[in-house]
Amino acid sequence: MITNQNNRFAALPLRYVLCFLFLVSATVAALTALASLGANNRAGSSGELASACDPVTLLAENFDNVVTPALPPGWASTTWVTSNSGVPTPPADTPPNAVVVDDPVTISDKYLVSPSIFLVEGGEPIQITFRNNFNLQDGFDGGVLEISTDGGSTFQDVLTLGSFVTSGYNGTISTCCGNALAGRQAWTGNSGGFITTTVNLPVSWGPSMILRWRMGSDNSVSGEGWRIDTVVITQCHKRIPTPPRATPRPRPTPRPRMTQPALSGNWRGTNVHGPPTPTPQPRVTPHPRPPLPSATPTAHGTPKITPLPRPTLP
Repeated sequence: MITNQNNRFAALPLRYVLCFLFLVSATVAALTALASLGANNRAGSSGELASACDPVTLLAENFDNVVTPALPPGWASTTWVTSNSGVPTPPADTPPNAVVVDDPVTISDKYLVSPSIFLVEGGEPIQITFRNNFNLQDGFDGGVLEISTDGGSTFQDVLTLGSFVTSGYNGTISTCCGNALAGRQAWTGNSGGFITTTVNLPVSWGPSMILRWRMGSDNSVSGEGWRIDTVVITQCHKRIPTPPRATPRPRPTPRPRMTQPALSGNWRGTNVHGPPTPTPQPRVTPHPRPPLPSATPTAHGTPKITPLPRPTLP
């Protein structure tokens, strides 16, 4: 016990002090780790599909397996073509080809339509990524991405259903000069080469969707055009946790069963497994008896018996 004039207290054993310090240190470390994890989740939620799912690739196209100006099977347009040269530069993100549309001096409305993209059942998030290279009359000509969820009957701007993660629309098209996209947000001006555009669609509506890249120009100054390459569409497929497999228990080795002999007669014994099997005794072989001598018949056929003499009475 340690005392002074003002305080009186007991000196704690050293092991208690060390234990207390260890608990405080562990608690601080755990709180720091949780805070860091939360910050990382918030930072990654906008640009990546949820880490708790396996991304399924719904479409991947780089336009390189065709001969220019043909489009890959399933893609449709009367104005967009594949190209391996020309403006805007560079001509492709993954050489040799990309798809391209020109930006004329006249009013135009030009579409590039994707094949039907079949979705994973379950309504999980979708991500659209493509490489984007445009040089269009700034503020007057532009391009947009549209989506159809009814098999291509109607299209709406991708922002109606989702949001851009990177390199979204950078301007609004003027209403002055007859552009079909007048008043809409769009890609316009000069991207300076290929940039990566990523769109997140938080909910799928199933069973399929169609994408449409659309370029609109007005009745005045032209531009170089618009190129698209390396289109990848993925959808989140939730992981199903695998239940732990039970460790098989070894089967017990069967014990040999003892056969109980059948009881006979009025045997009464104390052995629960039955009476012991008697040891067979050797059989006694009887000795052969010699044949009895037979009386020798006389010549007359009947043996003659000699009578004993009678005793004489006094």
